[in-house]
Amino acid sequence: MESGRIRMLYRLTVVAAIVLSSIVTGLAAAQEAIGTVTRMQGQASATRESATRPLDLNASVFLNEVVSTGEAARLQLTFADNTLMTLGENTRLTLDRYVFNPGAGRGIIRFRVDGAFRFLSGQVSKLARASVIVTTRVANIGVRGTEFWAGPIDNLALGVLLIEGVVRVSNAAGERVLTQPGQGTNIATAGAAPGPVTVWPQDKANRALAGVTFQ
Repeated sequence: MESGRIRMLYRLTVVAAIVLSSIVTGLAAAQEAIGTVTRMQGQASATRESATRPLDLNASVFLNEVVSTGEAARLQLTFADNTLMTLGENTRLTLDRYVFNPGAGRGIIRFRVDGAFRFLSGQVSKLARASVIVTTRVANIGVRGTEFWAGPIDNLALGVLLIEGVVRVSNAAGERVLTQPGQGTNIATAGAAPGPVTVWPQDKANRALAGVTFQ
């Protein structure tokens, strides 16, 4: 009798493990990747619902994940529409919303970043109904077919440097639009309006871009 009960418990355990494995596999299959790690230096990870996994080259990233880089790290992500984001060290990227529907002419990107990054627009920005906004701690950056750098610099809360295209930097205190390559704006502290649009000195631009350049 005792051995029979043990065999029965063993069978139930095996069945439960198979069912659980099937559920996990099904959830993973149903979750569609929105981007891929295409270049990396140092360590990076992705966290979702308190579960953290290390990222390696060619790893996928998913909606609602928080991607984090370590000390001296660089991480390049390529999204489904060929939007590129390069993260500097100790940077956190939250993948809040991503829609790429070229058939319907509709695309949405809503990402949050804490740290330094470089952004290069892909196909989403070219769609008829496109909305691309990157949110930082102190401002929103609206993107229109653009390449730019953003992040803390020179003890300021945020700097934004336009490389190509047009970006709109705004918060509750004000707004600035960058339209020429080399132009930048700074936000001194949280709550302050974006400062005047100026052409950044080459030294400042070089220091900004160095923080997201692979070594």
